[in-house]
Amino acid sequence: MIGTGVAMLLLFWAGLVLLRKYGAAAMPRLPFFAFCAMSFSGWIKTLAGWYTTEIGRQPWLVQGVLMTKDAVSDVSAGMVLGTLIGYLVIYATLIFAYIGVITYLAHKTTKGEGTPNRRYPHGGEANVSALQPGE
Repeated sequence: MIGTGVAMLLLFWAGLVLLRKYGAAAMPRLPFFAFCAMSFSGWIKTLAGWYTTEIGRQPWLVQGVLMTKDAVSDVSAGMVLGTLIGYLVIYATLIFAYIGVITYLAHKTTKGEGTPNRRYPHGGEANVSALQPGE
């Protein structure tokens, strides 16, 4: 988890430096691939934290410090299954919403919408006083 967080922070700083150096239109392509690769890193970091927590409990059971009967909950199997299904539905909905938003923004960007540097590729700024409403 910590390594992923540090990688995210380093990539952010590198992207900020490159953005200031080249601007959004002239930035090299390699950082964009790195940004895409890091888009799911928060989710991966969360899973790594859960695995660390659950795996960390096991040595206590193996060494006899914690008895298995003390580690097992008295919740019924139906309630555990219902909770698991609920979490899976919520997380599946969130991941599909996330992928949908990222895909929408990627398509919008590739069409040149929302990126002023593609509208004025020679670095010129728009004459704001000459723009008509809706432009």
